[in-house]
Amino acid sequence: MSIELFSIWNFIRLSGFLAFFLFTFSISAGLLSRFAIFQKKKLLMLELHQTSGWAGFLTSIFHVILLWKNEYVPYKIQEILIPFLAENATVFSALGTISLYLFVITFATSDFFIKKLGRDLWKKVHLIVIPAWILMVLHSILIGTDSEQPWASFLYGASIILVITLIQFRYLEGRRNPLNKKGPRTNT
Repeated sequence: MSIELFSIWNFIRLSGFLAFFLFTFSISAGLLSRFAIFQKKKLLMLELHQTSGWAGFLTSIFHVILLWKNEYVPYKIQEILIPFLAENATVFSALGTISLYLFVITFATSDFFIKKLGRDLWKKVHLIVIPAWILMVLHSILIGTDSEQPWASFLYGASIILVITLIQFRYLEGRRNPLNKKGPRTNT
């Protein structure tokens, strides 16, 4: 009996789910770092946000490389890098490519160009991470071969509920306490 546990196909699936988890964790940690309740742990939350974001990005690159090297459903490099060029699931593949590019913009502006952009413009550009995440979710659900499995449906559903809930709470907290944007001011 041959078990293909270490097949490229299984690594493609694993890297896709791992990138999904890491990006969801990163966005969640980033949102939580802004909550008043986490202000004493803000540096830890930001470290978790950045580290899981970079790990998710690197896992996505691994996912792309595996897709390129896969022989079962072959992708040419241009099909992976240019949206809507893939022969297999053209639109669903494009969602993943566009998502990856939006994540690249988020990382590049956050780690390399934040000082040149200035904080206000950087914050606006950083919000691109939400459409990137949404496109990643759609890509995962629509092209993922495990999407109909109960555990995958639970993972996707729980992640969507988590991120939407955190965005709503963050919005409500920001409206309740407008000083929270720059931190409380004291006359000491």
